[in-house]
Amino acid sequence: MRSIQVIFFFFHFITLIFGLCPNESIEWQNACYSFHSESTSFTNAEIACNNFSGHLTSIHNGFVNSLLAGQAANHHLNKSTVVDFWIGLNSLMIPGNWSWMDNSTYDFKNWASSEPKNLSMSCAAEIFQSGDWSSDDCLKLKPYVCEIPQILTTTTEKYPRYMNCSPGWIYFEKTHSCFGDIGIGRHMLNWTEGEEWCIKSNGGHLPTFHSYEEAKFISFFADVYGQDFWVGLYSLDNEVSWKWSDDSSFNYRPWANGYPKRNISSCVALWDKQIRDYDCQTRFNTICKRSADATF
Repeated sequence: MRSIQVIFFFFHFITLIFGLCPNESIEWQNACYSFHSESTSFTNAEIACNNFSGHLTSIHNGFVNSLLAGQAANHHLNKSTVVDFWIGLNSLMIPGNWSWMDNSTYDFKNWASSEPKNLSMSCAAEIFQSGDWSSDDCLKLKPYVCEIPQILTTTTEKYPRYMNCSPGWIYFEKTHSCFGDIGIGRHMLNWTEGEEWCIKSNGGHLPTFHSYEEAKFISFFADVYGQDFWVGLYSLDNEVSWKWSDDSSFNYRPWANGYPKRNISSCVALWDKQIRDYDCQTRFNTICKRSADATF
């Protein structure tokens, strides 16, 4: 028994190596994505990213593509008439031959219809509204996103600041949780179906959150989906009381203005860091929350 206790202590307090990202950036799969609202040319944007030991971002799957489009809007890159932002794809070296500034493999593409254009349009940008890519004059002034490697350091904290959750899941350090879904983006479910899906297929529950930081963190899923998504909050007594599906405390209550308003048994969805009550049979996109220690 004593040996088990020693192993438990060692597991939780061993010095860990983890990655740090710059302030105001987001981290995903060992990379930091830094959003810059000041408009500049493609070349100047790449130089600015180099100053952070990074490059204009490369994109290798649809999830990261959607993530960047949603988060770019959150970081106010879509000001006034701006419709897109620079990414690291270009054909400057060989006209018509597209490659990433960081020399990673060109293994994913999301060009808009009729793109890329003629050979004089040698640099690529991602459109906020759709996530599609367009080719443009490299001298045009646009905001941009840098991809920066995490800075390795050590800690004796109980939990790491970064943990590689399963593909499609994102780690939130403060609650040592993973948010996502093994079938992300495919499930328009009512509240009960969503909770059952999270339990049976993902080993968790519909998301709970207990602070502004956590609500802000998971709100990017709504940006990806373009609509509300279910959280684990519900009422069975005509909204007299509310309960989380994982039985955690309802200690943070960011109701949108005028909500709750149904005064009948209801379920709750999140949009823009605020919650609203709906008929539980409404069909919304579904994500789940589970402990980062869970193996599933």
